[in-house]
Amino acid sequence: MPTPTARADAPIKAVRLVFALAVLALPAQVAIRHVASEPYPGLYQPSFGGVPLAGREAVTTEAEVTLEFAGGATRAVGVEEVLPPTRVLPRFVFTRGFGTQERADDPRTVAWLRERVAALDERTATAVDVRWQRVGYSLDDGSRRVVEETSHVRVDLGAAR
Repeated sequence: MPTPTARADAPIKAVRLVFALAVLALPAQVAIRHVASEPYPGLYQPSFGGVPLAGREAVTTEAEVTLEFAGGATRAVGVEEVLPPTRVLPRFVFTRGFGTQERADDPRTVAWLRERVAALDERTATAVDVRWQRVGYSLDDGSRRVVEETSHVRVDLGAAR
């Protein structure tokens, strides 16, 4: 029969064993990360790699949204204006629906966008242009510059009624 001291030491030994296993697993985690990318969740938390630094500039991807009306008039709107309130980052939601022309041309997407745009302006929009751009923000003064346009999606709101 175990002594009272041995029973009291059992939880301490278990904690030490778990700690030792975690320390031993660390080299394996590092090797896996370098060979096959990081398994998530891992010991390395998200790096927020979607906003890499380039010198003294943070670079990200943004959507520039323009409504087009009959007669050639246009109006720039923000992604946040087009989307209903959400707890998810608007850019990621917008990317899902308007990241490619194929997704944007889905009749359900066109119908949803037509409804959302109608609430933004009393004029009837005929099309929506979404220009995806890599944008740099200066860490020194906060200024913004377009690094490159990565893609362009045009949604004809007159289609699929």
